[in-house]
Amino acid sequence: MSFTYLLLALIIVGILGWLMNTHIPLAGRIKAIVNVVLALTAVGIALEIINAYVPMAGIIKAILNVVVVAETCVGVLDALGLWK
Repeated sequence: MSFTYLLLALIIVGILGWLMNTHIPLAGRIKAIVNVVLALTAVGIALEIINAYVPMAGIIKAILNVVVVAETCVGVLDALGLWK
């Protein structure tokens, strides 16, 4: 994918998140799940942009990927109330 499409997708996810949190009434648990899905999409797109367009050594890129995936897992568990 080109950088433009990835950036456009990231902007669309941001707008959807803003709309879901401000204008569309949802139950508390459903809103949390929608926010988790939007956050996972945004993190995936951002990581793809970094992996494709930021030049860095392979080992640093691998470490960055592991750290981002681990932090995302902790964030999802925390958002769903499973991490204490």
